[in-house]
Amino acid sequence: MRSFFTHFQSNQEWVLNFEGTLKVKRDYNTHIIWYLFYVIPGKGHSVSKGPYYTVVVDCGSTGTRVNVYKWLARDVSSKELPILLYSYPNNSTDGILWKSCKYHCLQTEPGLDKSVGNLSGVRASLEPLITLAEHKVPSEKRRDTPIFVLATAGLRRLAMKDARRVLNDIEAVVKEHTFLYKKSWIRVLSGQEEAYYGWVALNYKMGSFGNNSRSPTLGLLDLGGSSLQIVVEVDDTREEANILRSKFGFVKHDILAYSLSEFGLNEAFDRTVVMLSHMEQLRESASGIVEIRHPCLHTDIVQNYTCYGCSQLNAPDQKNVTSQVQETKFPSVYLVGVPNWEQCRRLARVAAINSSTADTDHRARSCSDNGSEMINLTAFAHPKARFHALSGFFAVYDMLNLSARATLMKIWEKGQQVCSRSWSDLSSNSQNAYFAWQYCFRVPYVASLIDDALCLGDKEIIFGPADVTWTLGAALVEGEYLWSSPTISQISILALNMELPMIGRKSAVRGQKMID
Repeated sequence: MRSFFTHFQSNQEWVLNFEGTLKVKRDYNTHIIWYLFYVIPGKGHSVSKGPYYTVVVDCGSTGTRVNVYKWLARDVSSKELPILLYSYPNNSTDGILWKSCKYHCLQTEPGLDKSVGNLSGVRASLEPLITLAEHKVPSEKRRDTPIFVLATAGLRRLAMKDARRVLNDIEAVVKEHTFLYKKSWIRVLSGQEEAYYGWVALNYKMGSFGNNSRSPTLGLLDLGGSSLQIVVEVDDTREEANILRSKFGFVKHDILAYSLSEFGLNEAFDRTVVMLSHMEQLRESASGIVEIRHPCLHTDIVQNYTCYGCSQLNAPDQKNVTSQVQETKFPSVYLVGVPNWEQCRRLARVAAINSSTADTDHRARSCSDNGSEMINLTAFAHPKARFHALSGFFAVYDMLNLSARATLMKIWEKGQQVCSRSWSDLSSNSQNAYFAWQYCFRVPYVASLIDDALCLGDKEIIFGPADVTWTLGAALVEGEYLWSSPTISQISILALNMELPMIGRKSAVRGQKMID
């Protein structure tokens, strides 16, 4: 064990006691590295007792979003978390950036992973969001308000050099504004950090973190465009490679946290496009683009679609559509709607239980199977565990107009009912036409994720709240604990780098948190 000093500001000093542990497992190609940090506020800096702010920019695969949080710190001796006075956006928010987002956020599109080497594209995405944040933070507070620009699955899947180019362009834009920032506050989150922050946000929002109370915490299911985050508290006696140990106040929590790349809504849909290309003879449209018939799309849909997850899909040779063909990085295809609810259900189920685009087997599988292509959370979660399904889960549920505690049976029934409507009717009743055209894939996919992939069909699952995102947890952990907290005298943070033993899946966590 050793101690060292690090400076976040010239007038503030923190002592970090560092203890590192390395564990390597050779079986199943699994390895895990973790670091445990105890953070103790140093002398020489006192935080104002008045309100303070934190800005978090979420650079996701679908788009870029901003959140502003206003806090009030509690007395240092109480060891309690700060009080959230205000968050932006909220239910009163309006405007074009608000309408582009299906659930509780302001968003610019596309994601920054599409802007490698394109500073103007990065600027166009960030500038309106940072400007909005400046309007929400009083001018006299801006120089003391930290801004964290944190990227998720979209940048995680880029090559390291490409991700670094995007991060450098982000910094070039951020430094033009008055918010307080450090280079290490502009980074790519590991998948497990994203999952952990989501769990912190949910349980903080729902009041599960008390000073001394040992209230049961809530499990998290958080579905994005590229990845799926799953977190649940488990018994402290369980030996599991993916356990995180966290402490709030005087209470310790052992949590199981997964981040699964390839299982977000957009990645899963792209996977079905590739699977369909393997199952049927490829056709060519009049313009020479591959044409694929999709059972989850309405009859009236003929969509020119850029398939970012279709590196395996090739464009047909001009002379023979069945011949070996040229590979493109982001192929464009024509998707033609040929609706068939039962075929769509089977296709969505295959996409939910395995990330491999080569697996088009529709054989019946169940949660009693020993196949490693699914995570059986019933084997880990407490029998009375309750889960909240957020983000993409909530967006799908919200369009069905069901109660927050709707059963999977209700989701299946209402989904089939909604998808039997005409495309003109469905699109006219949707606030987001882009979201609506894939909707009849997303309903069975979400239901299959919960039931078949995660084996949570018999658990209590609540959809929402809409306003809970991992950025709230990041604001608490990054902004409060690591920058200016007088409230927690000692906390623990765990950063992991691991590969999960799952057939057909890429490493569950890419990258590792960096503290400079």
